[in-house]
Amino acid sequence: MLIVNKQKPQQSHIQITVRFVEKKNGKKAVFDARKILRSLNHLTHDDRLIRRINALVLAQIAGYAQIDTLTIRQLITSTLIQLDHPELAKRYEEYRPSAVKKTEFQQLSFF
Repeated sequence: MLIVNKQKPQQSHIQITVRFVEKKNGKKAVFDARKILRSLNHLTHDDRLIRRINALVLAQIAGYAQIDTLTIRQLITSTLIQLDHPELAKRYEEYRPSAVKKTEFQQLSFF
């Protein structure tokens, strides 16, 4: 007899230490992880993929006290590519005029 556990799996909680984000214009703002989710929601409506990308990106920036928006964008793009979603990575690069172009892209991955 097969017993299936119908409880949701426990989610690991990542301790986010990022307090500030440096914007493209050099100004600092309080880090808001919800902005990453919002940008991913504009990109796709696949909730499972959004949660996975968000968790992987937050895990990669967990140890930072401060991070810049360009690095966050590069991490999101590289995560999309590593999860075999190059079409979404391209759309994300084009999401804003300040998007990182492929010639400027540096592979940033910590997993």
